[in-house]
This record gives sequence, structure tokens and C-alpha cells, in this order.
Amino acid sequence: MSLAVTLAAAAVIGLVAYQLRAPLLTWVGGWLYHADTLEPADAIVVLAGAAGRDLEAADLFAEGFGATILLTRPPDHPAVAALRSRGVEMPSNIETRLHYLQALGVGRTDVTVLQRVVGSTQAEAVLVAEWAESREIERVIVVTSAFHTSRARYVFDQVFRDLDTQILIHPSGGSSFVPATWWQTRANLRNGLFELQKYAYYRLMYLLGRSP
Repeated sequence: MSLAVTLAAAAVIGLVAYQLRAPLLTWVGGWLYHADTLEPADAIVVLAGAAGRDLEAADLFAEGFGATILLTRPPDHPAVAALRSRGVEMPSNIETRLHYLQALGVGRTDVTVLQRVVGSTQAEAVLVAEWAESREIERVIVVTSAFHTSRARYVFDQVFRDLDTQILIHPSGGSSFVPATWWQTRANLRNGLFELQKYAYYRLMYLLGRSP
């Protein structure tokens, strides 16, 4: 094939890809996003992460969608221990979140904190499953960031497949991650691309019969 033909073919492919970028990227955004229809549940589970998740959970609690809010406990940043060692008072991640929820009108007795430290969506789902099975929970709402909802749906489906507990995935409100436009801002593009890698990794691990 001559150089001219090769360049022409590359130009055509590039033009087609450019023209199709919006529908393709919209499809990717839709693949990352999932939202179930809400129903009243026994608990509102908030996956560790952005503060917007706690805000959404507080709103759902106020609207009567759950009898309690369930928090998972992520590992604190190493800087927290370093600052404490120098006499600086630093609240833990979970203490900060409890403070947010209390300020939003959720009483301490209305929050359940699962004590085992977990550092991944898989570990969070396993811990929530143990809690739900021990209490014969019928339904939980799982709140997470919009770009994380499809992977959360996939992981919780895998972990809860032998349980009778129904899982409803709900994206936190106020998110700027919208499937039709997610690639247009730097933060959403970064989050989306990183989430695609993690989603692919999780699916591969499950396909190989291994825990992510």
C-alpha cells in the first residue's frame, strides 16, 4: 500500500472517529451510569468517598427512604496519623462524616458504622452483605457517585447473588457527571477514564473466578 493511500485511509478513519465521538462517548457514559427506581428500604448504605454521598443519604433519610444510614469505614490517609503524632488534632474520616450527617439532621442513633476497615468496593459489598444477612435485611439503597454506579451495581450483584436482600443503586445528587457530556470537563474525564479501568479490572477478576 502506498504512503498516499495509507494517509488517506488514516484521514478517513480519523474523520469518522471525530464525527462519532459524541455518540460513542455518550454510550460510554451511559455504561458507567446506573440508577434504580427508589423504594423504601431497611437501610441507606453510603459507600466511602465524596461528601456528596453523605449529603444524598441524609436527604433520602429525611424523605423516609430508609430506617438507618449505614457507613463503611475506609482507611484514614497516612497524613492523619503523621499529624496526630505531632500533636495535631485530626478527626478520622468516619468522625468527619458523622459530623456532616448530624449537621444535616441525622441523629447519631440513626447511623450505623460498620467497624471493619475496608479499602475497595468489593470489600465494602462483602461487609454490607455480612451485615444484611445477619439481620435478614430485605432491601438496601446503596448511594455512591454517579460515575461509580454501574460498577457498584455489578459488584453488589456478584456479592449478593445468593442472598435475598434487594439492592437499589442510587447516584448522589449534585454530581456534574452526566452521560451525555461527561468528557467535556477535566475532572469528569479523569474520573470516567479511571473508572473504566477499574470496571474492566473487576470484570476480568470475576471472569477468572478471583476476588478483585
